[in-house]
Amino acid sequence: MKYIEFKIETDISHKEEVLNILYDNNLFEYMESSKEVIDELGRSKDSWDFVDENVLNIDSDAVELTAFPENEEVAKNLINLFKSIENTKTSYLIKDDEDWANNWKKYYHQVPIAEKLLIKPSWEDLEEEFKDRLIVEIDPGMAFGTGTHETTYMCLEALEKYVKDDDVVFDVGCGSGILGIAAAKLGAKEIVAVDLDEKCVETSIENAKLNGVDDKMEVHLGNLLDVVDGTANIIVSNIIAEIITGLVFDLREHLVPNGIFIASGIIEEKIQMVVDELERNEFEILDIKKKNGWSLIIGRSIDV
Repeated sequence: MKYIEFKIETDISHKEEVLNILYDNNLFEYMESSKEVIDELGRSKDSWDFVDENVLNIDSDAVELTAFPENEEVAKNLINLFKSIENTKTSYLIKDDEDWANNWKKYYHQVPIAEKLLIKPSWEDLEEEFKDRLIVEIDPGMAFGTGTHETTYMCLEALEKYVKDDDVVFDVGCGSGILGIAAAKLGAKEIVAVDLDEKCVETSIENAKLNGVDDKMEVHLGNLLDVVDGTANIIVSNIIAEIITGLVFDLREHLVPNGIFIASGIIEEKIQMVVDELERNEFEILDIKKKNGWSLIIGRSIDV
């Protein structure tokens, strides 16, 4: 299987304009090299799990972004869109699955999350300092969800806070399966995960087996909650604001009274849109967290 690696070179003054184009084309997962990233690394090293040494030498105003459009037609369209932005260069390469795996193995290392969890790539040995944590081993393959992205990181923190023994957890848009696996490690008795992407379903099943939780976790291919039956104590969804708002109406029938909904993949500009939709459907907002332009919203269904 092939994939597209799309590179963008710009400067800090045009970064927001570049990101808006990526978001408009449903490209919410990207890698960034910039002085801003280095400054963040210096403030909070524990929240970062990889560093390319070349990044440390980047110019103060330079921004380099790498995104992964779904096909070459999208990549060509992006090149045309970025032509209107000054001081911005673009290029793309078509690569094999094996290249993707090798890239992740180069940059992706184990990272502690909150107080209990550790996200560890399957090919690394466990570091001694983390031996008492709950280990989630992940081989991301082509699926989104490694613990490195802000949205995944915040979801994992929220799961650690809210998951209780014997909870049922639904993971809508499961990607690599990382959130469902973490919930199982935290004590949930049953996980139901769903994704529209067949590759994500395959990867989630493989990762569930790798972590020894496949007896607790079932994974379905399908359209979000359409293929999920029953109710959950917690529903977690790390996708995008527009899809999340479309889910809210159906959430109540899939949540127990006072059930928890953890929503992420939301850019800060879309927070109010999601909050309004949750409150319109009888959810109490418990918390809103922000990290590097991304946000997470936690709501509780009000028992009416």
